Amino acid sequence: MHRPHPIACAIPAFILSSASAIAGGSFQRSGDMATPRASYGTALLPDGRVLFTGGIADFGVHLIQAELYDPASDAFVATGSMTQTRMRPTVAALADGRVLVLGGRSGTSGDALATAELYDPATGQFSGTGSMAGPRYVASATLLEDGRVLVAGGLTARDVLASAELYDPATGTFSATGALVEARIQPLALRLADGRVLIAGGDGVGGPLASAELYDPLTGTFASTGDLPEPREVQSFVRLADGRVLMAGGSDGGYGGGFPIYYPGAAVYDPATATFTPAGTLAHAREMQAAARLPDGRVLVAGGAHLVGEPGSVTVAIAEAWDPATASFEAIGPMVVPRYEATPVTLADGSVLLAGGWAFAGDTVGDMPTVAAERFVPETTDAIFVDGFDGAAR
Repeated sequence: MHRPHPIACAIPAFILSSASAIAGGSFQRSGDMATPRASYGTALLPDGRVLFTGGIADFGVHLIQAELYDPASDAFVATGSMTQTRMRPTVAALADGRVLVLGGRSGTSGDALATAELYDPATGQFSGTGSMAGPRYVASATLLEDGRVLVAGGLTARDVLASAELYDPATGTFSATGALVEARIQPLALRLADGRVLIAGGDGVGGPLASAELYDPLTGTFASTGDLPEPREVQSFVRLADGRVLMAGGSDGGYGGGFPIYYPGAAVYDPATATFTPAGTLAHAREMQAAARLPDGRVLVAGGAHLVGEPGSVTVAIAEAWDPATASFEAIGPMVVPRYEATPVTLADGSVLLAGGWAFAGDTVGDMPTVAAERFVPETTDAIFVDGFDGAAR
């Protein structure tokens, strides 16, 4: 967060202003996507544009086209198409600016894919690269400090995977690495400040998992670490400014029978102690929400859904922000278009882009992929103190 230079002399408080504090904010509508898009892959490019690729436009309509969001024009523009359709592709932005797109499902049969491809922002085109050892759907992909990408877990046609692979951009090939301690689908994965990768939750063979584990790229092995408060799926993970990790939301997926149980509680993972500890409660329980760290260190939690009966899922309109200073959430207003399963992307100006995903489209059709996009724009406020000085460090 930017802080103004210290002020050497006192000035009257009534004329003092500072943009160092960020409080609140609002959602602002952006230009629409070129096509309705949900279950897509996305990546922030080095020039600040955002790639959206794959996914579905309607039930059974898999997308091969990609598009770019340009913050300068606040609009979406077409770019190249993938080499094949992919629903829920796994995506990772590489250190050299290209984007790795792998796995997902394709075709009318929805077969899981082993293939991978690269998007080059310099040409706007996709091209094939080496394939994985086998099909992998809803896996995790994490960029390591050395530029390789760790791909872990996921699903084949019917099997939950414990295997993991490393993609090397220098050779364009995948190679095996150590296996997960526990096989899991849709694992949350995030690189820690020390270079290790935290992987937690997701679904195992018998349902949601409470277990978490760490991948050490120096040894190529996974090891168990502290458990989540309870088994969860489709929650969110955000790395905090101090290196800890906030986990919020999610559900048990309804594996116990009936409607899912939603978990409003949040927890923070501390790499120093290898434990999750309770860290506040969402006012609105939700799953498949978007979460992103804001410039002032708070965490935005927006959208998501929960089931309340017929016609089914209900999108959560009110967004909340988690404050690391108080370990609590506060409401920060409604989204323009409530949605779930929209991947958040933090732009260069600190705003958070939310595009596509699933939104309510009427009683007759329920939830459908949407073209709507919006940004959460943090609000800067004046910080005025009784002694006539601003909040700059001294």
